[in-house]
Amino acid sequence: SDRQSYELSYVGVSASPMRLAVQSGSRHKSNQAMAAALSTRAGVGHSGHLSSELRNAHDGPDAGGLKLSPKARYLFDLNGFLVVRSVFTPTEVAAANAAIDAHMHHMHERQGQLRTSGLYGRESSALAGDGKTGRFDMGGMLGWEAPHREPFRQVLCHPALAPVLTDLLGVGYRLDHSPLLIAMEKGSEGHTLHGGAVTESGEPAWPLAYEFRHGQMRNQLLTVGVQLTPAPSGSGGFCVVPGSHKSNFPVPPDLADLADPDLNAYVAQPALEPGDVLLFSEAALHGTLPWRADHQRRTVIYRFAPAGSAYGRGYLHEADTAASAGAAPEGGAAYASTWPKAVLEGMTPAQRAVMLAPFHPRMNRPYLDPGTGAAVDAKAREAFKVEFDEKVFGARFF
Repeated sequence: SDRQSYELSYVGVSASPMRLAVQSGSRHKSNQAMAAALSTRAGVGHSGHLSSELRNAHDGPDAGGLKLSPKARYLFDLNGFLVVRSVFTPTEVAAANAAIDAHMHHMHERQGQLRTSGLYGRESSALAGDGKTGRFDMGGMLGWEAPHREPFRQVLCHPALAPVLTDLLGVGYRLDHSPLLIAMEKGSEGHTLHGGAVTESGEPAWPLAYEFRHGQMRNQLLTVGVQLTPAPSGSGGFCVVPGSHKSNFPVPPDLADLADPDLNAYVAQPALEPGDVLLFSEAALHGTLPWRADHQRRTVIYRFAPAGSAYGRGYLHEADTAASAGAAPEGGAAYASTWPKAVLEGMTPAQRAVMLAPFHPRMNRPYLDPGTGAAVDAKAREAFKVEFDEKVFGARFF
């Protein structure tokens, strides 16, 4: 077998949770006594943070401890991105590339108003590339015929990625955007730096936010990029301003356009090999450098969100299609998880769990085992609550 073990650069996976040092002496004993007393009181610990014994039906399923190593957690919190090396084998990369080659008629070049180096009404000479070759986009791979769809579906719950995604998004993470292949030829333009914790106008970018609370990281929108061709240092492609996911000030336009050498010095381009996976917070200021290599760049990007959050609306595909055709959905029933039929057909239970619409895990949401990526049955909501909601709302869930 050519299945190779993946190694992590910037990131390490640990099965053991970090442990905090405890206080000693009488103060420690006093805290133990207080915790013991609280643990006997009904209703204490609504969020389950005082003791593992205090988790209740309002809490999501236990993630089973931290999945990233202390080193990896520090570096993601510091930089806003991680590179996971060799997640996919050469055979798997070849299969993905062969599937793309078989669907080249679905590739579309961005030209005219769709060009990515002159966004926000400004032209960037540093990002223009050769001035004529655009970026090439392709979608729809989750709905391709088997076996071409399989290399792309396995990203959803890959055992090397599920623990990382759970740590960065929480239990029950979901696919938020339809996957997108970004391809670039030599001379293809770059993309204006975008995202960031604060917009150029000074508004907080709440839908992209990164937070750290009570020892846990959370990203409102996390991008996962699967690299299918080499992207060595200096070749162009993905770039990022490390640490910008925690910035408190507006993005300088000259930085977004790479127009200031002093600011440009803070832009990094991680070197990537086929099979590597790059994860980054959308709160990190990021973009694309013009492609300089002779071969085609190929990166497939996925965007994931916490269980109860949504930015995109791809999961409303069927309802949106009906609305466009003039057929208004009745009673909102069409606004369930309605990805295209071809996308869901033949998916495993674990893959389908990641495709669900946004709602909290306590509402009978199946999720993935953080250690293996296997499907875990929903944590059933109490029957007496479901029965009462049916009386009040006429439905099993509010």
